[in-house]
Amino acid sequence: MAGTQNKMKILLAEDSALSRKLALKMIEHCGHDADSAEDGRQAVEKACSCSYDLILMDMFMPGLDGGEAALEIRSKGASTPIVALSGDLIGQDELSRYGITDSILKPLSEGELARVVAAHCKASGHAPAEAGHGQAAPSPAGSQVSQDIFDEKAALEFAGGNSTVLSEMLMLFAGGTGKNIDRLASAISDGDMQKAKSASHLIKGEAKSLGALKVYRTAAEINEAAKSGGAGRCSELLPSLRSDFQEFKDFIGKRG
Repeated sequence: MAGTQNKMKILLAEDSALSRKLALKMIEHCGHDADSAEDGRQAVEKACSCSYDLILMDMFMPGLDGGEAALEIRSKGASTPIVALSGDLIGQDELSRYGITDSILKPLSEGELARVVAAHCKASGHAPAEAGHGQAAPSPAGSQVSQDIFDEKAALEFAGGNSTVLSEMLMLFAGGTGKNIDRLASAISDGDMQKAKSASHLIKGEAKSLGALKVYRTAAEINEAAKSGGAGRCSELLPSLRSDFQEFKDFIGKRG
Protein backbone atom coordinates (compact mmCIF):
# COMPACT_ATOMS: atom_id res chain seq x y z
CA MET A 1 0.00 0.00 0.00
CA ALA A 2 1.12 3.51 -0.76
CA GLY A 3 0.50 5.12 2.64
CA THR A 4 2.08 4.61 6.03
CA GLN A 5 0.11 2.96 8.81
CA ASN A 6 -1.96 6.11 9.41
CA LYS A 7 -1.66 8.25 6.30
CA MET A 8 -3.18 7.54 2.93
CA LYS A 9 -1.83 8.89 -0.34
CA ILE A 10 -4.73 10.41 -2.27
CA LEU A 11 -4.88 11.59 -5.88
CA LEU A 12 -7.32 14.45 -6.51
CA ALA A 13 -8.43 15.03 -10.12
CA GLU A 14 -10.16 18.43 -10.33
CA ASP A 15 -10.00 21.03 -13.11
CA SER A 16 -11.22 23.96 -10.99
CA ALA A 17 -8.24 25.68 -9.34
CA LEU A 18 -10.54 26.94 -6.60
CA SER A 19 -12.06 23.55 -5.77
CA ARG A 20 -8.68 21.84 -6.13
CA LYS A 21 -6.97 24.18 -3.67
CA LEU A 22 -9.68 23.77 -1.07
CA ALA A 23 -9.95 19.98 -1.45
CA LEU A 24 -6.19 19.65 -1.02
CA LYS A 25 -6.41 21.66 2.19
CA MET A 26 -9.26 19.43 3.39
CA ILE A 27 -7.28 16.26 2.67
CA GLU A 28 -4.29 17.70 4.56
CA HIS A 29 -6.56 18.67 7.45
CA CYS A 30 -7.89 15.09 7.54
CA GLY A 31 -4.30 13.95 8.09
CA HIS A 32 -3.48 12.47 4.68
CA ASP A 33 -1.04 13.17 1.84
CA ALA A 34 -2.38 14.45 -1.46
CA ASP A 35 -1.32 14.78 -5.09
CA SER A 36 -3.39 16.49 -7.76
CA ALA A 37 -4.25 16.32 -11.45
CA GLU A 38 -5.78 19.21 -13.37
CA ASP A 39 -7.65 17.11 -15.95
CA GLY A 40 -8.65 13.57 -16.81
CA ARG A 41 -5.63 12.82 -18.97
CA GLN A 42 -3.22 13.88 -16.23
CA ALA A 43 -5.22 11.81 -13.74
CA VAL A 44 -4.78 8.67 -15.88
CA GLU A 45 -1.05 9.29 -16.25
CA LYS A 46 -0.52 9.80 -12.52
CA ALA A 47 -2.81 6.95 -11.45
CA CYS A 48 -0.95 4.50 -13.68
CA SER A 49 2.58 5.66 -12.87
CA CYS A 50 2.33 6.21 -9.09
CA SER A 51 0.87 4.22 -6.22
CA TYR A 52 -2.17 5.77 -4.51
CA ASP A 53 -4.53 4.48 -1.84
CA LEU A 54 -7.51 6.47 -3.15
CA ILE A 55 -8.48 8.61 -6.15
CA LEU A 56 -10.99 11.47 -5.92
CA MET A 57 -12.27 12.08 -9.46
CA ASP A 58 -14.25 15.11 -10.65
CA MET A 59 -16.75 13.72 -13.14
CA PHE A 60 -17.09 16.80 -15.33
CA MET A 61 -13.77 17.92 -16.79
CA PRO A 62 -12.92 19.24 -20.26
CA GLY A 63 -11.31 16.81 -22.68
CA LEU A 64 -11.22 13.45 -20.93
CA ASP A 65 -13.99 13.57 -18.32
CA GLY A 66 -13.98 11.72 -15.02
CA GLY A 67 -15.93 8.68 -16.19
CA GLU A 68 -13.71 8.17 -19.24
CA ALA A 69 -10.60 8.66 -17.11
CA ALA A 70 -11.82 6.06 -14.62
CA LEU A 71 -12.48 3.57 -17.42
CA GLU A 72 -9.00 4.12 -18.84
CA ILE A 73 -7.41 3.70 -15.39
CA ARG A 74 -9.25 0.39 -14.99
CA SER A 75 -8.30 -0.73 -18.51
CA LYS A 76 -4.64 -0.28 -17.61
CA GLY A 77 -5.01 -2.63 -14.66
CA ALA A 78 -5.07 -0.14 -11.77
CA SER A 79 -7.40 -1.24 -8.97
CA THR A 80 -7.13 1.85 -6.75
CA PRO A 81 -10.55 2.79 -5.33
CA ILE A 82 -12.05 5.76 -7.19
CA VAL A 83 -14.57 8.14 -5.62
CA ALA A 84 -16.59 10.36 -7.98
CA LEU A 85 -17.00 14.08 -7.25
CA SER A 86 -20.09 15.50 -8.93
CA GLY A 87 -22.61 18.29 -8.61
CA ASP A 88 -25.33 15.84 -9.64
CA LEU A 89 -26.41 12.57 -8.06
CA ILE A 90 -24.93 9.53 -9.84
CA GLY A 91 -26.72 6.21 -9.78
CA GLN A 92 -25.00 3.03 -8.65
CA ASP A 93 -25.32 1.48 -12.12
CA GLU A 94 -23.41 4.36 -13.67
CA LEU A 95 -20.74 4.25 -10.96
CA SER A 96 -20.30 0.51 -11.51
CA ARG A 97 -20.06 0.98 -15.27
CA TYR A 98 -17.06 3.26 -14.76
CA GLY A 99 -15.46 1.07 -12.09
CA ILE A 100 -16.09 3.76 -9.47
CA THR A 101 -16.67 2.64 -5.89
CA ASP A 102 -18.31 5.65 -4.23
CA SER A 103 -19.41 9.25 -4.82
CA ILE A 104 -19.46 12.62 -3.06
CA LEU A 105 -21.89 15.40 -3.96
CA LYS A 106 -20.29 18.78 -4.69
CA PRO A 107 -19.67 21.36 -3.35
CA LEU A 108 -17.35 19.29 -1.23
CA SER A 109 -17.56 19.50 2.56
CA GLU A 110 -14.81 18.45 4.92
CA GLY A 111 -17.22 16.28 6.90
CA GLU A 112 -18.31 14.26 3.87
CA LEU A 113 -14.74 13.98 2.63
CA ALA A 114 -13.61 12.74 6.03
CA ARG A 115 -16.42 10.16 6.08
CA VAL A 116 -15.55 8.69 2.69
CA VAL A 117 -11.80 8.72 3.31
CA ALA A 118 -12.27 7.07 6.73
CA ALA A 119 -14.38 4.34 5.13
CA HIS A 120 -11.62 3.60 2.64
CA CYS A 121 -9.02 3.75 5.42
CA LYS A 122 -10.80 0.86 7.11
CA ALA A 123 -11.27 -1.04 3.85
CA SER A 124 -7.56 -0.73 3.01
CA GLY A 125 -6.34 -1.57 6.50
CA HIS A 126 -5.15 1.93 7.41
CA ALA A 127 -5.79 3.30 10.86
CA PRO A 128 -7.64 6.65 10.66
CA ALA A 129 -5.17 9.52 10.58
CA GLU A 130 -5.29 12.23 13.20
CA ALA A 131 -6.75 15.40 11.76
CA GLY A 132 -4.80 18.62 11.84
CA HIS A 133 -6.11 21.80 13.38
CA GLY A 134 -7.06 24.72 11.18
CA GLN A 135 -7.69 28.31 12.09
CA ALA A 136 -11.45 28.14 12.45
CA ALA A 137 -13.65 31.19 12.41
CA PRO A 138 -17.18 31.56 13.74
CA SER A 139 -20.02 31.99 11.30
CA PRO A 140 -20.69 35.67 10.60
CA ALA A 141 -23.34 37.01 12.94
CA GLY A 142 -25.38 40.14 12.56
CA SER A 143 -23.93 40.81 9.11
CA GLN A 144 -25.76 43.20 6.80
CA VAL A 145 -24.28 41.50 3.74
CA SER A 146 -26.65 41.34 0.79
CA GLN A 147 -26.92 37.58 0.37
CA ASP A 148 -28.13 38.05 -3.19
CA ILE A 149 -24.62 39.21 -4.06
CA PHE A 150 -22.56 37.30 -1.51
CA ASP A 151 -23.75 34.63 0.93
CA GLU A 152 -20.88 34.87 3.38
CA LYS A 153 -22.21 32.12 5.65
CA ALA A 154 -22.30 29.59 2.80
CA ALA A 155 -18.86 30.68 1.59
CA LEU A 156 -17.36 30.29 5.06
CA GLU A 157 -18.85 26.80 5.36
CA PHE A 158 -17.27 25.93 2.00
CA ALA A 159 -13.92 27.11 3.37
CA GLY A 160 -14.26 24.83 6.39
CA GLY A 161 -14.95 27.74 8.73
CA ASN A 162 -11.46 29.13 8.08
CA SER A 163 -11.53 32.86 7.33
CA THR A 164 -7.97 32.85 5.98
CA VAL A 165 -8.80 30.08 3.53
CA LEU A 166 -11.96 31.95 2.51
CA SER A 167 -9.94 35.07 1.70
CA GLU A 168 -7.61 32.97 -0.46
CA MET A 169 -10.58 31.38 -2.23
CA LEU A 170 -12.18 34.75 -2.94
CA MET A 171 -8.92 36.04 -4.44
CA LEU A 172 -8.68 32.96 -6.66
CA PHE A 173 -12.29 33.33 -7.77
CA ALA A 174 -11.96 37.05 -8.46
CA GLY A 175 -8.74 36.52 -10.38
CA GLY A 176 -9.82 33.54 -12.47
CA THR A 177 -13.50 33.95 -13.22
CA GLY A 178 -13.00 36.86 -15.60
CA LYS A 179 -10.81 34.60 -17.76
CA ASN A 180 -13.39 31.82 -17.55
CA ILE A 181 -16.11 34.24 -18.70
CA ASP A 182 -13.89 35.25 -21.63
CA ARG A 183 -13.50 31.56 -22.57
CA LEU A 184 -17.26 31.17 -22.33
CA ALA A 185 -17.82 34.21 -24.54
CA SER A 186 -15.39 32.84 -27.13
CA ALA A 187 -17.17 29.49 -27.17
CA ILE A 188 -20.57 31.15 -27.59
CA SER A 189 -19.23 33.36 -30.39
CA ASP A 190 -17.85 30.27 -32.16
CA GLY A 191 -21.13 28.40 -31.68
CA ASP A 192 -19.32 25.68 -29.74
CA MET A 193 -21.99 24.68 -27.23
CA GLN A 194 -19.92 21.84 -25.80
CA LYS A 195 -17.19 24.27 -24.73
CA ALA A 196 -19.83 26.75 -23.59
CA LYS A 197 -21.43 24.04 -21.45
CA SER A 198 -18.06 23.16 -19.92
CA ALA A 199 -17.10 26.78 -19.21
CA SER A 200 -20.47 27.73 -17.72
CA HIS A 201 -20.48 24.56 -15.59
CA LEU A 202 -17.15 25.56 -14.06
CA ILE A 203 -18.30 29.14 -13.38
CA LYS A 204 -21.59 28.11 -11.80
CA GLY A 205 -19.93 25.49 -9.58
CA GLU A 206 -17.32 27.88 -8.21
CA ALA A 207 -19.87 30.68 -7.80
CA LYS A 208 -22.23 28.43 -5.86
CA SER A 209 -19.44 27.24 -3.59
CA LEU A 210 -18.41 30.80 -2.75
CA GLY A 211 -21.91 32.18 -2.26
CA ALA A 212 -21.83 34.40 -5.37
CA LEU A 213 -25.53 33.78 -5.86
CA LYS A 214 -26.30 36.14 -8.76
CA VAL A 215 -23.26 34.89 -10.68
CA TYR A 216 -24.33 31.31 -9.96
CA ARG A 217 -27.91 31.78 -11.15
CA THR A 218 -26.92 33.47 -14.41
CA ALA A 219 -24.18 30.92 -15.13
CA ALA A 220 -26.67 28.12 -14.43
CA GLU A 221 -29.10 29.64 -16.95
CA ILE A 222 -26.35 29.81 -19.56
CA ASN A 223 -25.38 26.22 -18.77
CA GLU A 224 -28.94 25.02 -19.34
CA ALA A 225 -29.15 26.99 -22.59
CA ALA A 226 -25.84 25.51 -23.78
CA LYS A 227 -27.07 22.00 -23.01
CA SER A 228 -30.02 22.53 -25.33
CA GLY A 229 -27.92 24.20 -28.02
CA GLY A 230 -29.39 27.66 -27.42
CA ALA A 231 -26.53 29.84 -28.61
CA GLY A 232 -28.82 32.84 -28.94
CA ARG A 233 -30.01 32.59 -25.36
CA CYS A 234 -26.41 32.17 -24.18
CA SER A 235 -25.47 35.39 -25.99
CA GLU A 236 -28.40 37.23 -24.40
CA LEU A 237 -27.35 36.19 -20.90
CA LEU A 238 -23.62 36.85 -21.25
CA PRO A 239 -23.76 40.62 -20.47
CA SER A 240 -25.73 39.86 -17.30
CA LEU A 241 -23.08 37.37 -16.23
CA ARG A 242 -20.32 39.94 -16.73
CA SER A 243 -22.34 42.52 -14.79
CA ASP A 244 -23.10 40.12 -11.93
CA PHE A 245 -19.46 39.15 -11.65
CA GLN A 246 -18.30 42.79 -11.62
CA GLU A 247 -20.86 43.55 -8.92
CA PHE A 248 -19.52 40.65 -6.86
CA LYS A 249 -15.91 41.82 -7.27
CA ASP A 250 -16.84 45.36 -6.28
CA PHE A 251 -18.69 44.08 -3.23
CA ILE A 252 -15.79 41.88 -2.13
CA GLY A 253 -13.36 44.75 -2.70
CA LYS A 254 -15.35 47.02 -0.40
CA ARG A 255 -15.60 44.20 2.16
CA GLY A 256 -11.79 44.16 2.48
